[in-house]
Amino acid sequence: MTVPTARNPTVALRRRLGATERRAQIVEAATAAFVAEGFVGTSVASIAASADVTVRIVYRHFRSKEALYRTVIERSAALLAPVFDQAVGPYGLDTRTLLAAGRADIDGFRVLWRHAVREREFADVADGLRVRAVACARAGLESWTPPGALDWAAAAVVGYQIEAVVTWLEHGRPEEDARFVKATRAALRAGVRAWSTG
Repeated sequence: MTVPTARNPTVALRRRLGATERRAQIVEAATAAFVAEGFVGTSVASIAASADVTVRIVYRHFRSKEALYRTVIERSAALLAPVFDQAVGPYGLDTRTLLAAGRADIDGFRVLWRHAVREREFADVADGLRVRAVACARAGLESWTPPGALDWAAAAVVGYQIEAVVTWLEHGRPEEDARFVKATRAALRAGVRAWSTG
């Protein structure tokens, strides 16, 4: 650590972080790096530079880039789990609640659903959430969707909501969130009505 001196008074005195704070700092930097470049395109050196630490310090907290990536996606999944387990309304997932969870960890949400879901080694985390969400959607749709269409409709509802929210987080404005939720619910109603009537 560089200490301010009479010759160099502009050097800021940096507070030494505890292990928990340092680990959180690395995870935040890694999340931002992974959302920009994906797992393969991100180096530990670039994460260390973003976190303003050495590569050695990153490895002191995480045994590998894979372990760090899994920490990022599992943190996002843990924030989302209550939303994906809770049937709210006729479609299982509630768009407003899903969007709020995404807004709470935008980069983590995007890493999970844009990158990890397509990476064989890490897809189990997103797949586990999706299975739970589809089960909730199935329960909500069961009373008014023909049995032959139920499995497909439940999976389609979940897929649509996740993709809609990810895309909105990337391109939409927070002040228009309520409008987005209203439009998404209307689209779901129209889609399910069409599936139900054949």
